[in-house]
Amino acid sequence: MKISKRFANVGDSSTLKITALAKSMKNKGTDVAILAAGEPDFDTPNEIKESAIKAIKDGFTGYTPVRGVPELLELICEKFKNDNNIEYKNENIIVSTGAKQSIYNVLQALCDEESEVIILAPFWVSYLEMIKMTGATPVIVDTSLDNFKLNAKRIEEKITSRTRMIIINSPNNPTGVVYTEKELREFSDVVVKHGIYCISDEIYEKIIYSPHKHYSIASFNPQIKDLTFTVNGLSKTYAMTGWRIGFLGGEKRLVEKTLMVQTHSTSCTSSISQKAAIAALKTSPEVAGRMISEFGKRREFVIDYMKNVENVNFIEPMGAFYLFMDFRKIIDENKSRFENSESVCTKLLEEYNVAVIPGGAFGAEGWLRISYAASLDEIKKGLSRIHDFVKRYT
Repeated sequence: MKISKRFANVGDSSTLKITALAKSMKNKGTDVAILAAGEPDFDTPNEIKESAIKAIKDGFTGYTPVRGVPELLELICEKFKNDNNIEYKNENIIVSTGAKQSIYNVLQALCDEESEVIILAPFWVSYLEMIKMTGATPVIVDTSLDNFKLNAKRIEEKITSRTRMIIINSPNNPTGVVYTEKELREFSDVVVKHGIYCISDEIYEKIIYSPHKHYSIASFNPQIKDLTFTVNGLSKTYAMTGWRIGFLGGEKRLVEKTLMVQTHSTSCTSSISQKAAIAALKTSPEVAGRMISEFGKRREFVIDYMKNVENVNFIEPMGAFYLFMDFRKIIDENKSRFENSESVCTKLLEEYNVAVIPGGAFGAEGWLRISYAASLDEIKKGLSRIHDFVKRYT
């Protein structure tokens, strides 16, 4: 079988792979606690669903402009202005089939075999593979050396004449770390100094815990704004994962090049989903706020529980809905049983019926990520089984 060189080394998504296996086990009657995928367990709010139903009944079922329907573009511009202090016009926006496609489109439009793209480990699993798909070379900066925070000096050391772009993500998946304004401003100075592009993945911006605050680097000054693609979406904040709605804002000429990728691949995003997105952006902040408040309660439970689990350190999440746990000691003490974090996750799923994601997939071998975007009962059951596993192997 012959395949393209660019796709020869592209791997599966560990998150989706493990989640699919866990759901398959559950469908067959196994009592699996699924703490794997980053998908809220809430249903999409009724007012959003009703707007989609109305769109179908009204016959709003044809193609739309590739960029998105004007009303949605205007609402996204308002969102960027009100929430992020970024001034965009409709011509600066593209609505895509999820924030993942927004990132993919940018990478395809601006990177090639001669490019290097910097990512910060731990990173979302798809960043690495999407970079490979362009033929570009991923360059990894280890943030564990800086408590998983943004270190502008360490990033600058990785910049070469081939560096085309860097991807940042705050609140971060998988660590839950949130970058401070000072860290982001120092980083933005480096980006401007070297004239490289930046993708700022802000999909978790609303899921953030006091006293931490979200900052968009594109709001700092015109120079960084012109180099930045601000990516966001509705999947996490409004429990709309399956609706597949993401969007980006950026400099007009760069956005036009990115639009061409979408034009000749997927064309427009689902017309029905766009109507649902309009309703979502018009809802009261209390709608999303109720879900975010529940994430906060689950976060407190997970932290309190794991503090009583010996031999496992973790990062207290500042945002998003993940807990990143350090299993390196357990792996080191059981080398005959566990080769890496993936083998730990396999054991947890096959023998303890709990699904979590291996840190190796995020560029942080020896760590595990759990998602508390699940019911409290599911979380309690999963953590109890993880605790049993830890007690057995320590």
